[in-house]
Amino acid sequence: MPPKVLLHGSGAIGTIYVYLLLQAGCSVTAVCRSNFSVTSSKGFTIDSAKYGQNIHIHPKVVQTPSDAASQGPFDYVIVSTKALPGPKPSTTEIIKPAVSEGTTIVLIQNGIGIEEEYAAAFPNNPLISCVVYLPATQISPGHIEMGILEALQIGTYPSTSSPSSPAHKAAQLFLETLNSGGGNTTLHPDIQLQRWIKLLINASWNPICALTLSRDVAYLSSSTLAQPAAKAVMLEVIAIAQAKGYTQLDEAAVDKQLQVALDRVGTKGIEPSMLVDVLQGRRMEVEVILGTPVRIARDLGVEVPRLEMLYVLAKALDEAMALRQPGKSLAGDETAAVRDR
Repeated sequence: MPPKVLLHGSGAIGTIYVYLLLQAGCSVTAVCRSNFSVTSSKGFTIDSAKYGQNIHIHPKVVQTPSDAASQGPFDYVIVSTKALPGPKPSTTEIIKPAVSEGTTIVLIQNGIGIEEEYAAAFPNNPLISCVVYLPATQISPGHIEMGILEALQIGTYPSTSSPSSPAHKAAQLFLETLNSGGGNTTLHPDIQLQRWIKLLINASWNPICALTLSRDVAYLSSSTLAQPAAKAVMLEVIAIAQAKGYTQLDEAAVDKQLQVALDRVGTKGIEPSMLVDVLQGRRMEVEVILGTPVRIARDLGVEVPRLEMLYVLAKALDEAMALRQPGKSLAGDETAAVRDR
């Protein structure tokens, strides 16, 4: 019998996995927030270069995991919200009513160090960590546009090679389920390696494009120093990863990732998620993409001046996006007032 799934965070990426799970025959409940009124009445529309145009899906839709708790127990609770630090309640507290003894928690989120709080909150539940490559945008509430790529790399947290462990079994079933619905899911013995590889993209293109208001191709053509500067940021990510023990990552990995962007020259290029967030006035995933790696580097004695600068600037931009008045710069008294609350 296909698994019963609750997906918390039905934005662009989350909705694609709702679609794939429905295609696999799963019972899926989608937690929607800003798009609830539209999706609860009309469902979702997906226009995908990979799966087809004008796809309509209508899963069960709720506003909170608490609203879905009576529909459980769920085999999987998937978290596909942005990994943002914020006020209480935390995401672990929000999903807790829907998590039962046999529930596997799946994190489809960016960044480094995102798993610890879930492992602490749910020590007896299997935990799957995922790295996603899926260009998709919610162009209006419930309407998703997606490119040609969908790839989900998954692994247990903590990593385990035992096929008999509950986490490994849950990961294998999750993989088989998604792939039966048309997904491209692979299981990795150490998902943290894949997270560091993804960080080559996230820690460079995300803040660079957000700070310059430029797509990757426009940035690359802005000056002769643009390409080597982006590469230098990626090399600092490699230095941290190697200090963490991932010595298989080297300059060749950087050149491979950089070439992906260079191959887009002649096109409009892409808008990384941080750039999309800035354009839409939303908070960015600054801490998990930049802050945590910078703190790890300091603990390990690795010099990362470019990453530190990107972190400082992106952090300030993120505060400005959240606190400034429209058309005005962020003033010191405004920032202090918010922090003193």
